[in-house]
Amino acid sequence: MKLKQLVLDIVLRICNFFVGFMKIDPKKIAFVSLESTELESDMKMIYDELKKRDYKLVSVLTSFKNNGLLMNFLYFLNTIKQIFVINTSKLVIISDNNYVISKFKREGVTVLEIWHASGAIKKFGNAIKRAYPIQNYDYVIANGTYWRKPYALAFGVREEDVIITGMPRLDELFDKERLKEDKKKLLNKYEVLKDKKVILYAPTFRGNVLDGITNIKIDLEKLLNHLGDGYAIVYKLHPLQKNDYQGNSELIINASRENLYDLFALSDLLVSDFSSIILDYSLLDKAIFYYVPDLDNYLKDRGCFIDYQNEMKGFMAKEEGELADLILNHPRTNEVYLRNKFLDHRDGQNLRRVVNLIEDIM
Repeated sequence: MKLKQLVLDIVLRICNFFVGFMKIDPKKIAFVSLESTELESDMKMIYDELKKRDYKLVSVLTSFKNNGLLMNFLYFLNTIKQIFVINTSKLVIISDNNYVISKFKREGVTVLEIWHASGAIKKFGNAIKRAYPIQNYDYVIANGTYWRKPYALAFGVREEDVIITGMPRLDELFDKERLKEDKKKLLNKYEVLKDKKVILYAPTFRGNVLDGITNIKIDLEKLLNHLGDGYAIVYKLHPLQKNDYQGNSELIINASRENLYDLFALSDLLVSDFSSIILDYSLLDKAIFYYVPDLDNYLKDRGCFIDYQNEMKGFMAKEEGELADLILNHPRTNEVYLRNKFLDHRDGQNLRRVVNLIEDIM
């Protein structure tokens, strides 16, 4: 065991001893996230809806995105706060993996995992090598019955405790007027994109926080040159990625600070890889292509919870010219198949189902 983890465990055990003298508040719901310093996406939607009800809502939020000395110290302080908040709450809602819950969750506390992805294209959680086993979660919500087995493995729960409610944020993709306004807003901001066919490039990251994050190599200028006139590329990087895409063309835009769903509305098609955002995007009836030059190594080293080579067959490319050819000659891809297989609920009522589940738990 690493020294810093040993010290952390000793401190948390001492804190947990004192927490044992405190009561669990039957009205208290805690929101805990290591992804952001404010509530976002599904968590915010759920929080805002629960504010209308008679609950005591608290949150412990931070952004843990590197493994530096200062960040480790801040994380250490945050876990101390977590152990007091988590173990005095009736329900704890999380959107990522949580060390305090896996090691120190108290009897009488219920944990609901609102995983930040719409599915699990790439393996994660207990399905891959990690520093500690994920455990002590009670329920996980998912978008479709297909995800019961992968999520049960990844989060250490029973298959019957993976509840198929759908992710609340997907409700936004059924609001056609909002999508039109989002597109109009971004076209006013990026006027160069008007009258262009906009490609959204949004890859997932390679590596991990401990060992380092890397980007997949792609020459966006080369891709644009292959496509010819009439196209533009906006790209959004995962929050863990650093921008190392270079290019002189004004038709290649770093839109990493923009809201993802706004970019969905702006774009005409998506290029991604092993990211679960392909599932969100499949609801929009727009084409999806897959740029995977490292396909063989990725499947060997990380692996997927789906039969990637067969599911994406005919729409994958390993170099820029091949990708351009797919985009130019295949106006439709497998988006209908994706949503039918992996997303059970497509009625815009996911938030209602999740809130009903929470009320049943409370």
